[in-house]
Amino acid sequence: MIRTIQSFLTVLLLAGSVFAESPLVKDTVFVAFDTETTGFSQKNDRLVEIGAVKFRGDGDVLATTNWLINPKRAIPTYATQVHGITTEMAAQAPEFREIWPEFEAFCGDAVLLAHNAPFDIGFLRAELHRAQIKAPALPVIDTLPLFRKWFPHALSHSLEKLSTYLKISEETYHRAEADSFHVINIFNVGMKRRPTMMMDRFERDAGGIDWLDGKRH
Repeated sequence: MIRTIQSFLTVLLLAGSVFAESPLVKDTVFVAFDTETTGFSQKNDRLVEIGAVKFRGDGDVLATTNWLINPKRAIPTYATQVHGITTEMAAQAPEFREIWPEFEAFCGDAVLLAHNAPFDIGFLRAELHRAQIKAPALPVIDTLPLFRKWFPHALSHSLEKLSTYLKISEETYHRAEADSFHVINIFNVGMKRRPTMMMDRFERDAGGIDWLDGKRH
């Protein structure tokens, strides 16, 4: 019986040491990113913009960048009405295969954040497949379930309505870099209430991590 209790305590201590080694969210480097597209079909539509902001979990912005992408097709009027990007604006931009190395280098070893991440991940995977580029093992956390967990009383968890609910509303929405900053602004509000949160809890609140290459890591 004593040996059983000792074994149980050993397991608890080991578990505690694992959690103790989990880094603090405020010390972790993230890249909030967003995409704009010609439509909703990952099979038939194309990316026209990627915006990204690198920041530390304490709210310190480290770098920001944005790429217009030539989709090699006309951008439908209904898509332009959402994000404001016209066929003419994108016509002189580089193609996806040209900007991808820059985006991957920008991300580095950071943890990626995207709002409704399956949409953005799906388009990235489709573009990588078309360009015959192997998808890297980039970790991505979806901020939609994360913000639902953090702000359960909000009636909507879209970036625009949640920003208004939290009284941090900005004027520009549905442009990739601007929406990346909206993610950070909402993230910062949540973190002010959770200054000692560790990454293992953060991942659980978000429902886990997805990986751009689609594999378990």
